[in-house]
Amino acid sequence: MNPLLISGFGTSINVEKSKLIIQNKLNNTKYEFYPHKINHDNIILDNHSGNITFDAIKWLLKHDISLSILNWNGNLLGITLPESPKLGNLRIKQYQKYLDNKTRYKIAESIVFSKVQSSFNLLNNLSEFYLININKIKQEFEAEFSNYFDKLKKYPSFSNLLSYEGRVAQVYFDVLGTIFAKISPKFIFEARKGKENNRNYNAADEINALLNYGYAILESEIRKTVNSIGLDPTIGYLHEIYPSKTPLIYDIEELFRWIIDLSVIQLLNGTKLSKEDFILTENYNIRLKNNVAELLINKIKDNFNSKVPYNGKKYHYHNILSDIISKLAYYIADKNNKIEFIVPNIDISRNDTINLKNKILKMTPQERKRLGINKSTLFYMRKNIINGKNIKIYDKTLSKLNLE
Repeated sequence: MNPLLISGFGTSINVEKSKLIIQNKLNNTKYEFYPHKINHDNIILDNHSGNITFDAIKWLLKHDISLSILNWNGNLLGITLPESPKLGNLRIKQYQKYLDNKTRYKIAESIVFSKVQSSFNLLNNLSEFYLININKIKQEFEAEFSNYFDKLKKYPSFSNLLSYEGRVAQVYFDVLGTIFAKISPKFIFEARKGKENNRNYNAADEINALLNYGYAILESEIRKTVNSIGLDPTIGYLHEIYPSKTPLIYDIEELFRWIIDLSVIQLLNGTKLSKEDFILTENYNIRLKNNVAELLINKIKDNFNSKVPYNGKKYHYHNILSDIISKLAYYIADKNNKIEFIVPNIDISRNDTINLKNKILKMTPQERKRLGINKSTLFYMRKNIINGKNIKIYDKTLSKLNLE
């Protein structure tokens, strides 16, 4: 996964002497790509104005590079995709699986179960760095599953499944809300759902604006992969069919949204953002400025390019995404009689764990001297911890602390 963000006024994209030229004279940026020598797989246009030639569109299509166009609010407006494989039999099977309520329910349930597991895994990882009562959260997750399972024995309905997914999501975002409040108290995050639209397209706060933007990048990546495999994006299994919607894309999104949530947390934890980094529209909605959008995309890219154990080897998350959609296609085509979506946990690379912070706060003068830690170093680390600020622990100091 390696998207390229193009933003600002007056950007032009054209082809000159076989090279793709992306240029913005107002901010003095210019990219030149020779044929077959471009390492980006997605061009993201977050522009207020500009132009692109037919030759440039053909150049991108021939290089299997999607062109994702974002709306003013950071949501995906449209995407150009290479021609989809002509797999009529696969699509017929996809429709049949949708019409078979038992099979559709099985796929939808697998999506929800995977989403719930990934949500808990993320919260469990985050509990090493934030004051999260993970035991209480585990009990709440298990209680919701028990409630769902009791209803399942009586009648396996989609309403029960969606109700279970919604209640777990509420617990999940309540916990994330406490983390957002801790690392960015100036940004007020109350919930994901807005009053005007339960998908919260128009963000009323900065956190939701970041989440929306990240989900748009994820949606773009999934659309490209679904198209390459030949499935119909308008036929999903968890999400209902609606005009101008792509339920299958939303289904797959549920499996990987947590990576976007983590990316937003990492961005807020590592970057000092202020309200001036966002734009307030005349309708009192929030959108990202270009610098913040680029920072978020880089976080998402880094996470999706992380390697994790999967099927006995290590793979990038963007490869895992592709494999999961392929496995869904195999199940739909009756080439596999088992459907299960397993998305591996991610290793959060940070050294400021709660245990380490407590060790620093409780350290006696004798322990400090024995470990050879400078007095002023310990003072400032304690000061930052007490004030709720990030602490930077250098490798030399970290190795000494870890010996204890």
